[in-house]
Amino acid sequence: MVYTKNLVAVCAGRDAVRAAAQGMQVLHLCLGLSENGALERRQLPAMQRGCFLGLCDPPRGLRLCNPERLALDLAFEAKRVNAPGVFADFERETAQTLALLRAFDEALAEDGIPLYVPVNIGRDLEHAVLTVSTALSGGSLTAYFSSLQGIYGAHRVAAFLQPVSQDFTLPSASPDGKPLSAAARAALLAETGAQVFFSHELCARYFTYTDREGAAHFVLFDDADTLAAKLAQLTGCGVQTVFALYPDAAGLIPS
Repeated sequence: MVYTKNLVAVCAGRDAVRAAAQGMQVLHLCLGLSENGALERRQLPAMQRGCFLGLCDPPRGLRLCNPERLALDLAFEAKRVNAPGVFADFERETAQTLALLRAFDEALAEDGIPLYVPVNIGRDLEHAVLTVSTALSGGSLTAYFSSLQGIYGAHRVAAFLQPVSQDFTLPSASPDGKPLSAAARAALLAETGAQVFFSHELCARYFTYTDREGAAHFVLFDDADTLAAKLAQLTGCGVQTVFALYPDAAGLIPS
């Protein structure tokens, strides 16, 4: 069974229209900040009222004067389009981005609008929903999310469903392996004849092989079935919102 009620398709441009036409909840990456610290609207069609608003990472040359004023502008925009939430897609943790997020957190909470932020830069916020990637290379998917729910509360933990396809040389001291395209992975499987297994803990597929230099490798990857299984596991442990890039999300919608 595929769970879709808590699935939100992350879109830009025309993909937002396509996703909405398929009946999906939509997060539209349609807002940004100018270098002068003003909120900018980027391709927000009138038909996209009611979608989550996505705010792109601020420019490196951002000159910010008034985070509180910008937060009020963001809250006004969210109310104007009846957005069920705002996703701040911030990647860089700087003094300016943290000041912005604190101001957003307070202004949106006052209006009852959830703010979603990546967990790595949102841990110190009081109200924000912390968004956590599912691209794990070790441990247990459900145990990881359950531990975060225990710390922050189930209502403050969301997921970002991110397919993984990585090649790890063993032993590996890093949680990140060498990225593999689907074509490269298929060629590797054909060359090595490796058997593919399913990890219930990671909710992903994997195989092992030995390269021509004798080094052992571990390849971890997702496909449509593992993404559906991850969505079901996350739903089962009470994750109320799961974001996924379009078209990854489209593959999880029953035809």
